[in-house]
Amino acid sequence: MRRRTLTKQSAATDAQILRLHSAMADKLLAEPERLQQVLNTLEQRYQAGLLRHSGYIHWYSILDCIKQPEVFRTALLDNGERMNKLRRRTVLVGILTEDERQAILMENS
Repeated sequence: MRRRTLTKQSAATDAQILRLHSAMADKLLAEPERLQQVLNTLEQRYQAGLLRHSGYIHWYSILDCIKQPEVFRTALLDNGERMNKLRRRTVLVGILTEDERQAILMENS
């Protein structure tokens, strides 16, 4: 895998995406009934060829840990290059409302 050149802008974007995912993790843990929606998105993207098998397995293994909140959060919020890349094309769409998303983005701007 090619290493991504990290600019100040891409680092700032990754930090924003990480904050959004932290809030999404909190909401998923508080409302586990939303997990099925995420699994459906994961499956649809994989079947449509929008997600490689390795990415599919990676996301699935993270989501499979949801009953272990600490493990789930640690895996989802891992700051490695692989998770940064996966989070940029997240399967956790529709978890936050637009108002929630905007509030999180405005917190540190």
